[in-house]
Amino acid sequence: MNLLKLIFRFEWKQFIAQPLQLALLFFFILLGGYSLYTGGHFVEQQLRGLDTLQRNQQRQFAELIQRFDSDTSTIEGKNLAIQAGLPQVIEYRASPIATNPPAALALMAIGQRDILPSYDVVNSKRDFFTPPNTAIANPEKLAAGNFDLSFVLVYLIPLLIIVLSYDLFAREKEQQTDRLLRLHGGSLRRILFYKLLFRLGLLWLLLTAFNSIGLMMAPAAIPKDGVDFLLWNLATLIYLLFWFVLAWIVILRGSSSRKSVLLLMAIWLGLTIVLPALCNRLVALKQPLPLRTELVSKQRATMLETWEMPIPQIVEQFYNNNLQYVPLRQQTDTAQYGNKRFVAYYDLLGRRMDKNIRAYQQEAQLHQRWLDRTSWLNPVTQMQSLLNEIAQTGLGDYLHYQGDVARFQHRWVLHMNGFLLRDAKLSKEDLKHLPQFSPSTDLERISSIAWKIAGILFLTLAIWAVAGKMRPMEKKY
Repeated sequence: MNLLKLIFRFEWKQFIAQPLQLALLFFFILLGGYSLYTGGHFVEQQLRGLDTLQRNQQRQFAELIQRFDSDTSTIEGKNLAIQAGLPQVIEYRASPIATNPPAALALMAIGQRDILPSYDVVNSKRDFFTPPNTAIANPEKLAAGNFDLSFVLVYLIPLLIIVLSYDLFAREKEQQTDRLLRLHGGSLRRILFYKLLFRLGLLWLLLTAFNSIGLMMAPAAIPKDGVDFLLWNLATLIYLLFWFVLAWIVILRGSSSRKSVLLLMAIWLGLTIVLPALCNRLVALKQPLPLRTELVSKQRATMLETWEMPIPQIVEQFYNNNLQYVPLRQQTDTAQYGNKRFVAYYDLLGRRMDKNIRAYQQEAQLHQRWLDRTSWLNPVTQMQSLLNEIAQTGLGDYLHYQGDVARFQHRWVLHMNGFLLRDAKLSKEDLKHLPQFSPSTDLERISSIAWKIAGILFLTLAIWAVAGKMRPMEKKY
Protein backbone atom coordinates (compact mmCIF):
# COMPACT_ATOMS: atom_id res chain seq x y z
CA MET A 1 0.00 0.00 0.00
CA ASN A 2 2.91 2.36 0.79
CA LEU A 3 4.33 1.67 -2.67
CA LEU A 4 0.96 2.37 -4.26
CA LYS A 5 0.66 5.71 -2.48
CA LEU A 6 4.23 6.59 -3.37
CA ILE A 7 3.69 5.81 -7.04
CA PHE A 8 0.39 7.72 -7.17
CA ARG A 9 1.92 10.74 -5.44
CA PHE A 10 4.94 10.68 -7.72
CA GLU A 11 2.82 10.28 -10.89
CA TRP A 12 0.51 13.11 -9.88
CA LYS A 13 3.39 15.50 -9.26
CA GLN A 14 5.00 14.46 -12.51
CA PHE A 15 1.73 14.85 -14.40
CA ILE A 16 0.97 18.38 -13.20
CA ALA A 17 4.60 19.36 -13.82
CA GLN A 18 4.33 18.61 -17.55
CA PRO A 19 2.55 21.42 -19.43
CA LEU A 20 2.17 19.28 -22.55
CA GLN A 21 0.17 16.58 -20.77
CA LEU A 22 -1.96 19.16 -18.98
CA ALA A 23 -2.65 20.92 -22.29
CA LEU A 24 -3.57 17.59 -23.88
CA LEU A 25 -5.93 16.71 -21.05
CA PHE A 26 -7.50 20.17 -21.23
CA PHE A 27 -7.96 19.73 -24.99
CA PHE A 28 -9.83 16.46 -24.43
CA ILE A 29 -11.95 18.14 -21.77
CA LEU A 30 -12.90 20.76 -24.37
CA LEU A 31 -13.74 18.00 -26.86
CA GLY A 32 -15.91 16.26 -24.28
CA GLY A 33 -17.70 19.49 -23.41
CA TYR A 34 -18.31 20.29 -27.06
CA SER A 35 -19.62 16.77 -27.71
CA LEU A 36 -22.12 17.15 -24.85
CA TYR A 37 -23.16 20.54 -26.20
CA THR A 38 -23.81 19.23 -29.72
CA GLY A 39 -25.67 16.21 -28.37
CA GLY A 40 -27.78 18.35 -26.08
CA HIS A 41 -28.57 20.78 -28.90
CA PHE A 42 -29.71 17.92 -31.14
CA VAL A 43 -31.95 16.40 -28.47
CA GLU A 44 -33.52 19.75 -27.58
CA GLN A 45 -34.15 20.47 -31.25
CA GLN A 46 -35.87 17.12 -31.73
CA LEU A 47 -37.95 17.58 -28.59
CA ARG A 48 -39.05 21.03 -29.73
CA GLY A 49 -40.17 19.58 -33.04
CA LEU A 50 -42.16 16.82 -31.35
CA ASP A 51 -43.67 19.29 -28.89
CA THR A 52 -44.76 21.59 -31.73
CA LEU A 53 -46.27 18.64 -33.55
CA GLN A 54 -48.24 17.51 -30.51
CA ARG A 55 -49.49 21.02 -29.72
CA ASN A 56 -50.69 21.44 -33.28
CA GLN A 57 -52.46 18.08 -33.10
CA GLN A 58 -54.12 19.04 -29.79
CA ARG A 59 -55.26 22.35 -31.26
CA GLN A 60 -56.79 20.59 -34.26
CA PHE A 61 -58.48 18.09 -31.95
CA ALA A 62 -59.95 20.86 -29.81
CA GLU A 63 -61.32 22.49 -32.96
CA LEU A 64 -63.04 19.21 -33.88
CA ILE A 65 -64.76 19.10 -30.49
CA GLN A 66 -65.88 22.71 -30.85
CA ARG A 67 -67.71 21.79 -34.06
CA PHE A 68 -70.36 20.04 -31.97
CA ASP A 69 -71.28 23.43 -30.47
CA SER A 70 -71.16 25.42 -33.72
CA ASP A 71 -73.65 28.23 -34.32
CA THR A 72 -76.08 26.70 -36.82
CA SER A 73 -77.62 30.08 -37.58
CA THR A 74 -74.84 30.73 -40.08
CA ILE A 75 -73.92 28.76 -43.19
CA GLU A 76 -70.41 28.18 -41.94
CA GLY A 77 -71.69 27.00 -38.59
CA LYS A 78 -74.14 24.60 -40.25
CA ASN A 79 -71.35 23.10 -42.34
CA LEU A 80 -69.17 22.67 -39.28
CA ALA A 81 -72.03 21.05 -37.36
CA ILE A 82 -72.70 18.63 -40.24
CA GLN A 83 -69.01 17.66 -40.34
CA ALA A 84 -68.81 17.20 -36.58
CA GLY A 85 -67.96 13.61 -35.75
CA LEU A 86 -67.43 12.42 -39.32
CA PRO A 87 -64.65 9.78 -39.23
CA GLN A 88 -63.18 11.09 -42.48
CA VAL A 89 -62.95 14.63 -41.09
CA ILE A 90 -61.39 13.43 -37.84
CA GLU A 91 -58.68 11.53 -39.69
CA TYR A 92 -58.01 14.44 -42.01
CA ARG A 93 -57.92 17.16 -39.36
CA ALA A 94 -56.42 15.41 -36.32
CA SER A 95 -54.92 12.02 -37.09
CA PRO A 96 -53.17 10.55 -34.05
CA ILE A 97 -49.41 10.99 -33.75
CA ALA A 98 -47.05 8.17 -32.75
CA THR A 99 -43.86 9.71 -31.38
CA ASN A 100 -40.42 8.27 -30.71
CA PRO A 101 -38.87 10.82 -28.30
CA PRO A 102 -35.19 10.55 -27.34
CA ALA A 103 -34.16 8.83 -24.13
CA ALA A 104 -32.15 10.57 -21.41
CA LEU A 105 -28.78 9.33 -22.68
CA ALA A 106 -29.50 10.06 -26.35
CA LEU A 107 -27.49 13.29 -26.18
CA MET A 108 -24.38 11.22 -25.36
CA ALA A 109 -24.90 8.75 -28.22
CA ILE A 110 -27.06 10.19 -31.03
CA GLY A 111 -26.71 6.99 -33.07
CA GLN A 112 -29.15 6.90 -35.96
CA ARG A 113 -31.74 9.26 -34.52
CA ASP A 114 -30.61 11.96 -36.95
CA ILE A 115 -31.51 9.87 -40.00
CA LEU A 116 -34.50 7.86 -38.74
CA PRO A 117 -38.03 9.30 -38.28
CA SER A 118 -38.97 10.46 -34.80
CA TYR A 119 -42.75 10.35 -35.35
CA ASP A 120 -45.48 8.84 -37.54
CA VAL A 121 -48.90 10.18 -38.48
CA VAL A 122 -51.32 7.27 -38.19
CA ASN A 123 -54.68 6.83 -39.89
CA SER A 124 -56.61 4.20 -41.80
CA LYS A 125 -54.99 5.45 -45.01
CA ARG A 126 -51.43 5.60 -43.75
CA ASP A 127 -49.09 7.35 -46.20
CA PHE A 128 -46.21 5.09 -47.13
CA PHE A 129 -44.60 7.42 -49.61
CA THR A 130 -43.51 10.42 -47.58
CA PRO A 131 -39.77 10.63 -46.86
CA PRO A 132 -38.47 10.13 -43.32
CA ASN A 133 -39.62 13.00 -41.14
CA THR A 134 -36.16 14.11 -40.08
CA ALA A 135 -34.66 17.55 -40.24
CA ILE A 136 -32.80 18.56 -43.38
CA ALA A 137 -29.08 18.07 -42.80
CA ASN A 138 -25.82 18.05 -44.67
CA PRO A 139 -25.48 14.55 -46.21
CA GLU A 140 -21.73 14.60 -45.64
CA LYS A 141 -22.33 15.16 -41.94
CA LEU A 142 -24.85 12.33 -41.83
CA ALA A 143 -22.37 10.03 -43.54
CA ALA A 144 -19.55 10.97 -41.16
CA GLY A 145 -21.68 10.70 -38.04
CA ASN A 146 -22.19 13.03 -35.09
CA PHE A 147 -19.55 14.38 -32.77
CA ASP A 148 -21.15 13.16 -29.56
CA LEU A 149 -19.70 11.80 -26.32
CA SER A 150 -19.78 8.23 -27.61
CA PHE A 151 -17.49 9.28 -30.48
CA VAL A 152 -15.04 10.84 -28.02
CA LEU A 153 -15.18 7.78 -25.81
CA VAL A 154 -14.92 5.11 -28.51
CA TYR A 155 -12.45 6.71 -30.91
CA LEU A 156 -10.56 9.55 -29.20
CA ILE A 157 -10.03 8.41 -25.62
CA PRO A 158 -7.92 5.42 -26.83
CA LEU A 159 -5.59 7.98 -28.44
CA LEU A 160 -5.27 9.75 -25.09
CA ILE A 161 -4.50 6.41 -23.43
CA ILE A 162 -1.79 5.78 -26.01
CA VAL A 163 -0.20 9.22 -25.48
CA LEU A 164 -0.21 8.83 -21.70
CA SER A 165 1.08 5.25 -21.66
CA TYR A 166 3.27 4.49 -24.67
CA ASP A 167 6.56 5.51 -22.99
CA LEU A 168 5.69 4.28 -19.54
CA PHE A 169 8.41 1.63 -19.40
CA ALA A 170 10.77 3.06 -22.00
CA ARG A 171 11.01 6.41 -20.18
CA GLU A 172 11.93 4.72 -16.92
CA LYS A 173 14.60 2.69 -18.64
CA GLU A 174 15.94 5.61 -20.67
CA GLN A 175 16.13 7.90 -17.61
CA GLN A 176 17.13 5.02 -15.31
CA THR A 177 14.62 6.16 -12.70
CA ASP A 178 13.32 2.60 -12.35
CA ARG A 179 16.32 1.80 -10.16
CA LEU A 180 15.41 4.56 -7.73
CA LEU A 181 11.83 3.29 -7.54
CA ARG A 182 12.98 -0.25 -6.88
CA LEU A 183 14.81 0.93 -3.75
CA HIS A 184 11.38 1.39 -2.12
CA GLY A 185 10.54 -2.24 -2.68
CA GLY A 186 8.42 -4.07 -5.19
CA SER A 187 9.12 -5.50 -8.59
CA LEU A 188 9.39 -3.49 -11.77
CA ARG A 189 6.20 -5.13 -13.01
CA ARG A 190 4.28 -3.90 -9.98
CA ILE A 191 5.70 -0.41 -10.35
CA LEU A 192 4.62 -0.26 -13.99
CA PHE A 193 1.20 -1.66 -13.09
CA TYR A 194 0.64 1.03 -10.47
CA LYS A 195 1.69 3.72 -12.94
CA LEU A 196 -0.84 2.42 -15.45
CA LEU A 197 -3.46 2.14 -12.70
CA PHE A 198 -2.96 5.82 -11.91
CA ARG A 199 -3.71 6.75 -15.52
CA LEU A 200 -6.74 4.47 -15.56
CA GLY A 201 -8.11 6.12 -12.42
CA LEU A 202 -7.51 9.59 -13.82
CA LEU A 203 -9.38 8.91 -17.07
CA TRP A 204 -12.14 7.01 -15.29
CA LEU A 205 -12.80 10.02 -13.05
CA LEU A 206 -12.79 12.28 -16.10
CA LEU A 207 -15.27 10.14 -18.05
CA THR A 208 -17.48 9.60 -15.00
CA ALA A 209 -17.70 13.38 -14.67
CA PHE A 210 -18.65 13.68 -18.35
CA ASN A 211 -21.26 10.94 -17.99
CA SER A 212 -22.78 12.63 -14.94
CA ILE A 213 -22.85 16.02 -16.66
CA GLY A 214 -24.48 14.43 -19.70
CA LEU A 215 -27.21 12.91 -17.54
CA MET A 216 -27.83 16.23 -15.81
CA MET A 217 -28.02 17.99 -19.19
CA ALA A 218 -30.90 15.76 -20.30
CA PRO A 219 -34.08 17.89 -20.57
CA ALA A 220 -36.44 17.67 -17.63
CA ALA A 221 -39.18 16.35 -19.92
CA ILE A 222 -37.19 13.13 -20.44
CA PRO A 223 -37.42 10.57 -17.62
CA LYS A 224 -33.98 9.52 -16.37
CA ASP A 225 -33.29 5.81 -16.00
CA GLY A 226 -30.72 4.97 -13.32
CA VAL A 227 -30.19 1.47 -14.72
CA ASP A 228 -29.19 2.82 -18.14
CA PHE A 229 -26.81 5.28 -16.49
CA LEU A 230 -25.14 2.50 -14.49
CA LEU A 231 -24.85 0.35 -17.61
CA TRP A 232 -23.28 3.26 -19.49
CA ASN A 233 -20.69 3.77 -16.74
CA LEU A 234 -19.99 0.03 -16.55
CA ALA A 235 -19.48 -0.13 -20.32
CA THR A 236 -17.18 2.90 -20.12
CA LEU A 237 -15.06 1.29 -17.41
CA ILE A 238 -14.74 -2.01 -19.25
CA TYR A 239 -13.78 -0.22 -22.47
CA LEU A 240 -11.08 1.73 -20.64
CA LEU A 241 -9.81 -1.52 -19.15
CA PHE A 242 -9.64 -3.06 -22.62
CA TRP A 243 -7.39 -0.31 -24.00
CA PHE A 244 -5.23 -0.16 -20.89
CA VAL A 245 -4.73 -3.93 -21.08
CA LEU A 246 -3.61 -3.52 -24.69
CA ALA A 247 -1.22 -0.79 -23.57
CA TRP A 248 -0.02 -3.07 -20.76
CA ILE A 249 0.82 -5.79 -23.27
CA VAL A 250 2.87 -3.37 -25.38
CA ILE A 251 4.61 -1.92 -22.33
CA LEU A 252 5.72 -5.33 -21.14
CA ARG A 253 7.43 -5.93 -24.46
CA GLY A 254 10.07 -3.49 -23.31
CA SER A 255 10.41 -1.77 -26.67
CA SER A 256 11.56 1.81 -27.15
CA SER A 257 9.01 4.58 -26.86
CA ARG A 258 9.06 5.07 -30.65
CA LYS A 259 8.31 1.41 -31.36
CA SER A 260 5.67 1.30 -28.64
CA VAL A 261 3.73 4.28 -29.97
CA LEU A 262 3.91 2.96 -33.52
CA LEU A 263 2.57 -0.41 -32.42
CA LEU A 264 -0.25 1.11 -30.36
CA MET A 265 -1.21 3.44 -33.21
CA ALA A 266 -1.27 0.47 -35.59
CA ILE A 267 -3.61 -1.34 -33.18
CA TRP A 268 -5.83 1.74 -32.96
CA LEU A 269 -6.01 2.14 -36.73
CA GLY A 270 -6.76 -1.56 -37.18
CA LEU A 271 -9.57 -1.63 -34.60
CA THR A 272 -11.19 1.72 -35.40
CA ILE A 273 -10.84 1.96 -39.19
CA VAL A 274 -9.54 -1.12 -41.00
CA LEU A 275 -11.46 -3.92 -39.27
CA PRO A 276 -14.82 -2.02 -39.14
CA ALA A 277 -14.49 -1.19 -42.85
CA LEU A 278 -13.84 -4.84 -43.69
CA CYS A 279 -16.75 -6.03 -41.54
CA ASN A 280 -19.14 -3.46 -43.03
CA ARG A 281 -18.10 -4.51 -46.50
CA LEU A 282 -18.67 -8.14 -45.62
CA VAL A 283 -22.14 -7.41 -44.24
CA ALA A 284 -22.99 -5.26 -47.27
CA LEU A 285 -22.15 -8.19 -49.54
CA LYS A 286 -23.82 -10.86 -47.40
CA GLN A 287 -26.93 -8.97 -46.26
CA PRO A 288 -27.19 -5.42 -47.66
CA LEU A 289 -29.42 -2.91 -45.94
CA PRO A 290 -32.69 -2.64 -47.93
CA LEU A 291 -33.35 0.69 -49.61
CA ARG A 292 -36.40 2.70 -48.60
CA THR A 293 -36.80 3.77 -52.23
CA GLU A 294 -37.37 0.15 -53.18
CA LEU A 295 -40.07 -0.15 -50.51
CA VAL A 296 -41.76 3.03 -51.76
CA SER A 297 -41.67 1.68 -55.32
CA LYS A 298 -43.29 -1.60 -54.22
CA GLN A 299 -45.94 0.23 -52.21
CA ARG A 300 -46.83 2.47 -55.12
CA ALA A 301 -47.18 -0.52 -57.45
CA THR A 302 -49.29 -2.30 -54.82
CA MET A 303 -51.57 0.71 -54.49
CA LEU A 304 -52.17 0.93 -58.24
CA GLU A 305 -52.73 -2.80 -58.57
CA THR A 306 -55.22 -2.86 -55.68
CA TRP A 307 -57.13 0.18 -56.94
CA GLU A 308 -57.64 -1.41 -60.35
CA MET A 309 -59.23 -4.55 -58.89
CA PRO A 310 -63.00 -4.97 -59.45
CA ILE A 311 -65.02 -3.53 -56.59
CA PRO A 312 -67.02 -6.76 -55.94
CA GLN A 313 -63.75 -8.69 -55.62
CA ILE A 314 -62.32 -6.18 -53.13
CA VAL A 315 -65.51 -6.24 -51.05
CA GLU A 316 -65.59 -10.05 -51.09
CA GLN A 317 -62.02 -10.28 -49.83
CA PHE A 318 -62.79 -7.74 -47.14
CA TYR A 319 -65.58 -9.85 -45.65
CA ASN A 320 -63.46 -12.99 -45.95
CA ASN A 321 -60.70 -11.29 -43.98
CA ASN A 322 -63.05 -9.62 -41.46
CA LEU A 323 -65.77 -12.09 -40.51
CA GLN A 324 -66.97 -9.84 -37.67
CA TYR A 325 -68.41 -7.42 -40.25
CA VAL A 326 -70.39 -10.02 -42.23
CA PRO A 327 -73.68 -9.13 -40.46
CA LEU A 328 -73.35 -5.60 -41.92
CA ARG A 329 -73.17 -6.87 -45.49
CA GLN A 330 -75.63 -5.30 -47.95
CA GLN A 331 -76.18 -5.25 -51.68
CA THR A 332 -75.12 -1.59 -51.84
CA ASP A 333 -71.62 -2.42 -50.56
CA THR A 334 -70.23 -2.28 -54.09
CA ALA A 335 -71.31 1.31 -54.66
CA GLN A 336 -68.44 3.14 -56.31
CA TYR A 337 -68.26 5.93 -53.74
CA GLY A 338 -69.67 4.13 -50.71
CA ASN A 339 -67.85 3.96 -47.38
CA LYS A 340 -67.69 0.16 -47.46
CA ARG A 341 -66.00 0.16 -50.84
CA PHE A 342 -63.25 2.47 -49.54
CA VAL A 343 -62.95 0.61 -46.24
CA ALA A 344 -62.55 -2.65 -48.15
CA TYR A 345 -60.00 -1.06 -50.47
CA TYR A 346 -57.85 0.35 -47.67
CA ASP A 347 -58.14 -2.88 -45.69
CA LEU A 348 -56.80 -4.95 -48.58
CA LEU A 349 -54.24 -2.28 -49.46
CA GLY A 350 -53.05 -2.19 -45.85
CA ARG A 351 -52.66 -5.95 -45.71
CA ARG A 352 -50.61 -5.98 -48.90
CA MET A 353 -48.51 -3.03 -47.83
CA ASP A 354 -47.94 -4.57 -44.40
CA LYS A 355 -46.58 -7.62 -46.17
CA ASN A 356 -44.08 -5.43 -48.03
CA ILE A 357 -43.14 -3.62 -44.83
CA ARG A 358 -42.60 -6.88 -42.94
CA ALA A 359 -40.30 -8.09 -45.70
CA TYR A 360 -38.42 -4.78 -45.56
CA GLN A 361 -38.09 -4.91 -41.77
CA GLN A 362 -36.98 -8.54 -41.84
CA GLU A 363 -34.17 -7.64 -44.23
CA ALA A 364 -33.23 -4.69 -42.02
CA GLN A 365 -33.23 -6.94 -38.96
CA LEU A 366 -31.06 -9.50 -40.75
CA HIS A 367 -28.67 -6.70 -41.67
CA GLN A 368 -28.55 -5.62 -38.02
CA ARG A 369 -27.96 -9.21 -36.85
CA TRP A 370 -25.04 -9.57 -39.23
CA LEU A 371 -23.60 -6.31 -37.95
CA ASP A 372 -23.97 -7.60 -34.39
CA ARG A 373 -22.26 -10.85 -35.35
CA THR A 374 -19.29 -9.15 -36.95
CA SER A 375 -19.05 -6.67 -34.08
CA TRP A 376 -18.02 -9.56 -31.82
CA LEU A 377 -14.76 -9.59 -33.79
CA ASN A 378 -14.01 -6.00 -32.80
CA PRO A 379 -14.62 -4.49 -29.35
CA VAL A 380 -14.59 -0.97 -30.84
CA THR A 381 -17.64 -1.53 -33.05
CA GLN A 382 -19.14 -3.61 -30.25
CA MET A 383 -18.73 -0.67 -27.91
CA GLN A 384 -20.32 1.79 -30.36
CA SER A 385 -23.28 -0.53 -30.85
CA LEU A 386 -23.49 -1.04 -27.09
CA LEU A 387 -23.62 2.68 -26.30
CA ASN A 388 -26.28 3.25 -28.97
CA GLU A 389 -28.33 0.43 -27.50
CA ILE A 390 -28.03 1.83 -23.97
CA ALA A 391 -29.04 5.27 -25.26
CA GLN A 392 -31.84 3.67 -27.37
CA THR A 393 -30.63 5.32 -30.57
CA GLY A 394 -29.79 2.31 -32.74
CA LEU A 395 -31.55 0.68 -35.67
CA GLY A 396 -32.92 -2.06 -33.43
CA ASP A 397 -34.65 0.50 -31.21
CA TYR A 398 -36.23 2.14 -34.24
CA LEU A 399 -37.50 -1.20 -35.58
CA HIS A 400 -39.06 -1.92 -32.18
CA TYR A 401 -40.79 1.47 -32.30
CA GLN A 402 -42.04 0.72 -35.81
CA GLY A 403 -43.58 -2.52 -34.52
CA ASP A 404 -45.46 -0.48 -31.90
CA VAL A 405 -46.67 1.90 -34.62
CA ALA A 406 -47.93 -0.98 -36.77
CA ARG A 407 -49.89 -2.45 -33.85
CA PHE A 408 -51.35 0.94 -32.96
CA GLN A 409 -52.40 1.56 -36.55
CA HIS A 410 -54.20 -1.79 -36.55
CA ARG A 411 -56.10 -0.76 -33.40
CA TRP A 412 -56.96 2.60 -34.94
CA VAL A 413 -58.27 1.07 -38.17
CA LEU A 414 -60.48 -1.39 -36.29
CA HIS A 415 -61.87 1.43 -34.15
CA MET A 416 -62.66 3.76 -37.06
CA ASN A 417 -64.05 0.98 -39.25
CA GLY A 418 -66.73 0.44 -36.64
CA PHE A 419 -68.11 3.89 -37.54
CA LEU A 420 -67.33 3.94 -41.24
CA LEU A 421 -69.06 0.64 -41.98
CA ARG A 422 -72.21 1.74 -40.16
CA ASP A 423 -72.13 5.23 -41.70
CA ALA A 424 -72.14 6.54 -38.15
CA LYS A 425 -70.63 9.65 -36.63
CA LEU A 426 -68.54 9.87 -33.51
CA SER A 427 -70.02 11.72 -30.57
CA LYS A 428 -68.17 14.25 -28.45
CA GLU A 429 -67.68 11.51 -25.85
CA ASP A 430 -66.32 9.14 -28.51
CA LEU A 431 -63.67 11.69 -29.44
CA LYS A 432 -62.44 11.72 -25.84
CA HIS A 433 -61.90 7.95 -25.89
CA LEU A 434 -60.06 7.49 -29.15
CA PRO A 435 -57.13 5.00 -29.13
CA GLN A 436 -53.86 6.56 -28.01
CA PHE A 437 -50.35 5.47 -28.94
CA SER A 438 -48.26 4.08 -26.09
CA PRO A 439 -44.78 2.62 -26.67
CA SER A 440 -43.94 -0.79 -25.28
CA THR A 441 -40.81 -1.86 -23.44
CA ASP A 442 -38.26 -3.89 -25.37
CA LEU A 443 -37.80 -6.85 -23.05
CA GLU A 444 -34.77 -8.11 -24.99
CA ARG A 445 -32.80 -4.86 -24.79
CA ILE A 446 -31.26 -5.39 -21.35
CA SER A 447 -30.22 -8.96 -22.14
CA SER A 448 -28.64 -7.79 -25.41
CA ILE A 449 -26.74 -5.06 -23.55
CA ALA A 450 -25.57 -7.58 -20.95
CA TRP A 451 -24.25 -9.93 -23.65
CA LYS A 452 -22.31 -7.13 -25.36
CA ILE A 453 -20.79 -5.97 -22.08
CA ALA A 454 -19.86 -9.57 -21.31
CA GLY A 455 -18.27 -9.92 -24.75
CA ILE A 456 -15.96 -6.92 -24.27
CA LEU A 457 -15.18 -8.01 -20.70
CA PHE A 458 -14.34 -11.56 -21.80
CA LEU A 459 -11.93 -10.31 -24.47
CA THR A 460 -10.33 -7.94 -21.95
CA LEU A 461 -9.83 -10.78 -19.45
CA ALA A 462 -8.41 -13.01 -22.17
CA ILE A 463 -5.81 -10.38 -23.09
CA TRP A 464 -5.10 -9.83 -19.40
CA ALA A 465 -4.48 -13.56 -18.99
CA VAL A 466 -1.90 -13.38 -21.77
CA ALA A 467 -0.30 -10.36 -20.09
CA GLY A 468 -0.15 -12.29 -16.83
CA LYS A 469 2.42 -14.62 -18.35
CA MET A 470 4.64 -11.80 -19.56
CA ARG A 471 7.45 -10.13 -17.69
CA PRO A 472 9.02 -6.74 -18.42
CA MET A 473 11.70 -7.34 -21.00
CA GLU A 474 15.03 -5.76 -20.18
CA LYS A 475 16.30 -3.97 -23.31
CA LYS A 476 19.08 -1.46 -23.65
CA TYR A 477 18.47 1.82 -25.42
